[in-house]
Amino acid sequence: MPYKILIVDDHPLIRDGLAALVSTLPGGARVFTAANAAQALEQAEFHSPLDAVLLDCGLPDADGGSLIGALQLRSGLAPVIVVSANESAQTVDRMLELGATAFVAKSKPPSVLLNELKSALADGPARLGGGNKQVSSAAAPSAEDPQLSARQLDILLMLNTGLSNNDIALQLGLAEKTVKNHVTALFGALGVTSRLQAVMTARRLRILT
Repeated sequence: MPYKILIVDDHPLIRDGLAALVSTLPGGARVFTAANAAQALEQAEFHSPLDAVLLDCGLPDADGGSLIGALQLRSGLAPVIVVSANESAQTVDRMLELGATAFVAKSKPPSVLLNELKSALADGPARLGGGNKQVSSAAAPSAEDPQLSARQLDILLMLNTGLSNNDIALQLGLAEKTVKNHVTALFGALGVTSRLQAVMTARRLRILT
């Protein structure tokens, strides 16, 4: 069976180049593409389970790092490899801390990315949050181990970046009232009453890093 790979990048030339590279994998690959965060989340959920995601961390509608956890959940815990033009040590460390399986600078030869992708495919499903918390549908929900839905995690990741309900609604293509309902449900799952408490509790529980 060919691998199912999602490529997320806002530049068409980069997407086409990565698609051509991925197509050289032994056994072939079915490639899906997205130009922004909203498309990435939709594609990951629609084509789940995926085998891997190649993610640019400089998207026009969201910071790529804030998408890693949501993409893992929506894609069936596919490993996420960040492919970026930003090679700063701070960016690399942050992407890995947020759960990226690997980081490859766009200045590197294609063979480097292909080797990282092969390694990720061989290792199998990723761990949410950089290995700090593995998703398990069998775990019983509790205040100390809340079972968040993919949408609730999307909302949480965006709350962590300081986005308002209106901003979140625009990015996810939802009505603001729907976002408000998701935020309320998220507060209930975490046992909190404010956005700040939600973020702080998620960090304490290692849902966010």
